[in-house]
Amino acid sequence: MWQSSAHSRRARRRRDGGMTAYGGGGLGLVRELAEALARCGSLQERGSRALCLRLMAKELGAPPPVREHDVAHYFLLELAWACLENPRTMRALHEALTALNEDVAELRRLTDDLLADPALPVGEMMTLRPLLDGFALPNLPDLCRRAAGGLRQVPPYDDAWSAFEGLSRLNARPDGLPTTMAFVEYVAAEAPYERGIALRAWNDAQAHGLSLLTELRSLRQQVAYAHSPEPGNAYLVVRLLRREEPGRYRLTSWRHYDPDEPTSWRPAQEASVEVTLAEAEREVERLVFEADEDWARDADRIHVEFALGQEDLNLPVHRFRIEIDSPEPASLGVGYCVVVRSLTRCRTPRWHRAWKQRWTSLSRTPELARPLVMGGPGHDDPRCDDLPSLDARLRGDRSIGCLLLSGPPEPATDSAREALIALRCGLPALLWDSRDVTTPRGVVQADDRIYGMLHDLPGLREAVTQLRTEAHGGSLNGRDNHPGHHLVLLFDDPTRPIESHQPLAGPDQGVGGR
Repeated sequence: MWQSSAHSRRARRRRDGGMTAYGGGGLGLVRELAEALARCGSLQERGSRALCLRLMAKELGAPPPVREHDVAHYFLLELAWACLENPRTMRALHEALTALNEDVAELRRLTDDLLADPALPVGEMMTLRPLLDGFALPNLPDLCRRAAGGLRQVPPYDDAWSAFEGLSRLNARPDGLPTTMAFVEYVAAEAPYERGIALRAWNDAQAHGLSLLTELRSLRQQVAYAHSPEPGNAYLVVRLLRREEPGRYRLTSWRHYDPDEPTSWRPAQEASVEVTLAEAEREVERLVFEADEDWARDADRIHVEFALGQEDLNLPVHRFRIEIDSPEPASLGVGYCVVVRSLTRCRTPRWHRAWKQRWTSLSRTPELARPLVMGGPGHDDPRCDDLPSLDARLRGDRSIGCLLLSGPPEPATDSAREALIALRCGLPALLWDSRDVTTPRGVVQADDRIYGMLHDLPGLREAVTQLRTEAHGGSLNGRDNHPGHHLVLLFDDPTRPIESHQPLAGPDQGVGGR
């Protein structure tokens, strides 16, 4: 809860020149906590003090940075200082005193009050300000609640920096992380690629200084692979199914948005229509406009996903236009997060076990996820002419989450065979340049950031969207050479199916058909 009762103590500490709770602790805080600890009988005798330190070491996994003193008061001052330096030490002390049959209720109330001050040094907070100041997120209240670990109501904030300042006056979370660090982690997951990298780097530095790397790593895993936790994510899935007549497709769409149960997946199927590719562009425009109108008040972002057969994976759907009849049409891939999905894998049940197992493994340890680049410069990157080696590598290593293909997966090409191997081995993400380039280096010759994007699997969709936006924001002459203009991302989550096993062509299943 908000610590409004602590205002007078905080004001006194500021007058005394006290520093923030986990950032060094002022003498006023140390004296106040030491006086409270003096009321614990087991901390008065040298023998029981030594036992308390051993119990704390058991909880921490290492001896606490506290020396024994002949004078109890000196010992208590050093113990108080250590606890104010690190929330894990404070938590270990509570556990040790409880084991010694001390009543720690009053001590807990006091330390809750003491630790209601900002958890990080002012200088460190100021280095963060440029990354948060003016950064407004539609789901900011929800991020604050999740960062605070059970906080139900928060005051309105204009941007992420004002929210950070407000949360800095809250207690540390049960896992020991300052609420502000948890908030930065949640914001990093929502931020564009470069900003997200900078926010995580800032958090890493604070966690290292506070001995909270394990706690931060655990939270980062939860944040990275929380399945659609934010109520602002809406999905429009478009299936393009080839018909017998050349150049014609059966277009079917699904929509999903459930703000009341954001972790659920219940896509509603719409009616199907027969289209050419040119007509498909206009039909997608209509579907996007309807989704925008229906979700205008609630949805933060709309993901547009195209379910395509193996022979159509390279269709330039991310370059479909919207506002087609206006003087200045816009690109679908700039305003929306556009990816493709594999109909072939969706309809090949024997591949699903590897797909789900790899997704589960990557979800548990996202920090270990790594990419491969076909023909890339790394010593681990597979050669383009050695597909059996690629197959063996992918089957034996579930930490590989993304593959950069050597070229577009057009039928009867080596790149198509690379994609087929990756799909049947369960990789959730494939990336390629839709142009006919001879080496994967051609994909990144204008922008090496793509290599960095490959290592951030949870943020890959947003990073590709940002790169596409940059491509359209550049000069007309350089736009066609910008990698973002040609980049295609296949991103396939096995927990979000749209259909069960059906033939790749055949009669329409009807609205609601599975």
